[in-house]
Amino acid sequence: MKRVLWISGRAPAPLYSGDALYSAGLIEALAVSRKAAIHVFGTERAGRKDGEKPLGLPGVTCSIVRAVNGARFGSLVSSLPRDAYNLASALFRKELKGILDRGWDWIVIDHANSAGVLDMVKNRGARICYIAHNAEGLVRASVARAFDGVARRAVMRVDAEKYRRLERKIVEAADALICITSDDAAYFHRFSKNIHVIPPVYLGTVRAARTIVEACPRSLILLGSFEWAAKQRNLQQILEGLVPTLRRNAISLQVVGAVPETIRTKHEGDPFVTFHGRLPDVRPLFETCRGGLVAEVLGGGFKLKILDYAFAGVPIFGLRTALTGMAPEERSAMFEAENLSELASLIVRNIDDLEGLNRRQTELQGLAAQRFGLAAGMKGMSRVFLG
Repeated sequence: MKRVLWISGRAPAPLYSGDALYSAGLIEALAVSRKAAIHVFGTERAGRKDGEKPLGLPGVTCSIVRAVNGARFGSLVSSLPRDAYNLASALFRKELKGILDRGWDWIVIDHANSAGVLDMVKNRGARICYIAHNAEGLVRASVARAFDGVARRAVMRVDAEKYRRLERKIVEAADALICITSDDAAYFHRFSKNIHVIPPVYLGTVRAARTIVEACPRSLILLGSFEWAAKQRNLQQILEGLVPTLRRNAISLQVVGAVPETIRTKHEGDPFVTFHGRLPDVRPLFETCRGGLVAEVLGGGFKLKILDYAFAGVPIFGLRTALTGMAPEERSAMFEAENLSELASLIVRNIDDLEGLNRRQTELQGLAAQRFGLAAGMKGMSRVFLG
């Protein structure tokens, strides 16, 4: 039985964001092998209810540290990027110190923002696995360039450079590296040879065959987690660059996720945009939509909403750059465009083609089941930790 300490700066529960979903899927995939005892250590994530037990999987235990507000300007004088600095609080380090000496076979650094404790983890006699949710050295710099305002852009560039350096240190210290797409693997291959591409493991409900009918509203759904500045910028670009065309063609957009008040206030009066906030169960809303939107251009990485749409029988309309990690045959089962203008036209042309919508969503669900199921994830995780 392998003993695995899983350090996640933000505990992977509740499952409101893509990073939590990816981490939780990997943990479950390893746990179901029954050959690993996993202890998850992380900071309490926003949205967790008092007394709520995270994960709840056999063979998985958890230590959840309360969130501590970081010093507002402390990270500016630190070598750590802001998020990693704040998550590696004095309380976090103190609690971790009492756990590190329990004789681990593996120590996992889950996400670059969890690596503020890298100095505590090295040279412990355990093998280290880094789980890269993104190619931070590429993505953070591109996000910084996309923002207006000289001061803000300068601060984000400094933070991006800190992420690049921290990422390099983690990769150099790691015995194994897990990433989410082959594009990320190609980037990391310059620094590491033991790289494993493990796609997300879908943990939600698989819908039985669905048929979109004429009575289904001419509506699209956009799932998201909009806490990160890049995600907010993506949402603004969608609302400003795509919605006007949807409005002219009487197509509505349903936005699910915590949206900042500044964005909600600006668009809430639009009868063709509805903000639902976080929903405990989004499945009823899926039934009222003819397509799911994947149109983010900033932030990189695999968009976990793709799997929610696919397994719910919701056809996907997306940008090519936002569909990173999908195989060519999977892309062929989607409606794909190069930019927002082209995507808007693609939606308008196909929103009433019920036969085409149903054909593609059925094909996509079948393809997704082959590559993103628990069995495939267990095989990948076993190769890394149990081989």
